[in-house]
Amino acid sequence: MIERGPRTEAEGGWPTYDEPPSVAFIDVDGTLLAETTTYLFARILMRRGLLRRSSLLRALYHGLQHRFGRLDYGALIAYGLKGIASIPIVELERIAYENFVEHVRPRLYPGVVDHFNGLRKMGTPLVLVSSSPGLVIEPLRIFLGCADSLTTKVVINRGRLVGVGGGPPCYGEGKLFWAEEWAARYGLAMERAAAYADNWSDRALLERVGRAAVVHPGSRLLKLARARGWDVVRPGRPSRA
Repeated sequence: MIERGPRTEAEGGWPTYDEPPSVAFIDVDGTLLAETTTYLFARILMRRGLLRRSSLLRALYHGLQHRFGRLDYGALIAYGLKGIASIPIVELERIAYENFVEHVRPRLYPGVVDHFNGLRKMGTPLVLVSSSPGLVIEPLRIFLGCADSLTTKVVINRGRLVGVGGGPPCYGEGKLFWAEEWAARYGLAMERAAAYADNWSDRALLERVGRAAVVHPGSRLLKLARARGWDVVRPGRPSRA
């Protein structure tokens, strides 16, 4: 288990550690920012004429499903890849960086950058764990200085995204699967790891680590967090909500 400071449940109260976790697994949507990254990316694609409005509405619908822990991730990823299969991946990556600067970074919760910079300086590797596509998350990974990001595997053929790769989707218990695989690869104990998340669907990962923090949790997750003694973080509004 991780030696810890007092349990946090306060506005803006990010956790403190007496000793660094072996690794910090960090969910993205709702945990680091008050929005769904896939929706923001779909919106910028639509504004540039690369995606139909119906696809944006579908992304918004799936974002609401995620918020309430009812997301059919298989349906989401199949629909999402179909919508962007005709766009070269280099173009998607370029737009993803622009999307990060214009729409993702301004929506990061207050304290996110300082908290995770502090953890990294303690020697804790940071690993993003997200159901969003890897290319959407990559600019955020670089910005926060994360060692890696765990996302659903995809198949690239002739410079385009054409399907889902092997292994489970990085959603729900799939996040735990990929986190355990990553920790085992580097010889790191999950019992000494930390995890940050906001959603009921993330509870398998939160239950597995030595230190868990939930951000703006819903009622079910809040009840579980209090029963388990997890940190409850309630940061203020980002600069752009």
